[in-house]
Amino acid sequence: MKCLVLDYGGTALKYGIIDTDANLTDQGEIPAPNHSVEEYISKTGEIYDRFRDQVEGIAISMPGTFTDDGVLVSGGAYLNILKGYNIINLIHERCPVPVALENDGKAAALAECWNGNLKDCTDGIAIILGTGIGGGIIKDRKVYRGRHAAAGEFSYVITGGKPGIFNAATYTCSTEGFVQRAAIMKGVERQSLYMAFAGESAKVEHDRLRSLVKGPQYPDMEMNGFTVFKLLEEGDPDITILYEELLDSLVQMIVTLAHVCDPDRFVIGGGISKEPRLIADLQKKVADITKQYLIAVPGFDVQPCFYRSSANLYGAMFNWLQKYHPELVH
Repeated sequence: MKCLVLDYGGTALKYGIIDTDANLTDQGEIPAPNHSVEEYISKTGEIYDRFRDQVEGIAISMPGTFTDDGVLVSGGAYLNILKGYNIINLIHERCPVPVALENDGKAAALAECWNGNLKDCTDGIAIILGTGIGGGIIKDRKVYRGRHAAAGEFSYVITGGKPGIFNAATYTCSTEGFVQRAAIMKGVERQSLYMAFAGESAKVEHDRLRSLVKGPQYPDMEMNGFTVFKLLEEGDPDITILYEELLDSLVQMIVTLAHVCDPDRFVIGGGISKEPRLIADLQKKVADITKQYLIAVPGFDVQPCFYRSSANLYGAMFNWLQKYHPELVH
């Protein structure tokens, strides 16, 4: 049994064919069809037509919050064209096979549950460090969604003092937030997702970061995850400060989630999780926390995600199997 798996991202639609043994073939991608409903349906249909004789269903990963029956409610790169639409029905009308839909972060968590580093766990949490914080909560080997399908939206966890964007995990724990803070400290002009909408608090955060500057300035540097970690390895004092802040914020989020969910394991993914030292440093911080504070949960097992760029495709397939053929998964 095979499915067409589709991962709708903000810049590209990735696709492939996955069978029940988790073999992924025929991978490809096209530009994201996020300009109109008609383009979305047309481009999806074109991919389906190529493989229609090979597949028995369509498994979708997509950013956003959805109702149980597939209506896009909020969030994601397709909200401007598809808000209020039933995505499952839209696709099924063009492609007459069983369709399953899952949020992209939750799909990544399901991938780890199926054949990744949560495969031996009943309960687990996947945290994906990207532009924001994606991921999902696995309970009894299924995604836990909550009343409004918003469970696992870790971007909004408060990791600092008072509530506000600069104390939320989307800023304190994400790759984008880390890189943006590095840009400010190193004097690099870079458009910020956070500073543009935060008013007076943005000035306070900007001034806080500039007051911490100890090292050289690099105004012409292209600031991204790679260059930030390169500066870190070179011992840059400013990036070292920011890195410790990042680790502390991640630990705060993990400790909070551990006491709420008490999972078997946390897995960490996203672009910067590939940096060898990040997981090791995070594991050490997490281990040290039990020596510094009163902790109710005995320990926090933290591992890297097994799946990388194809995680959402695998997770979409596992979700499809759970929905239509639960007898094939456990």
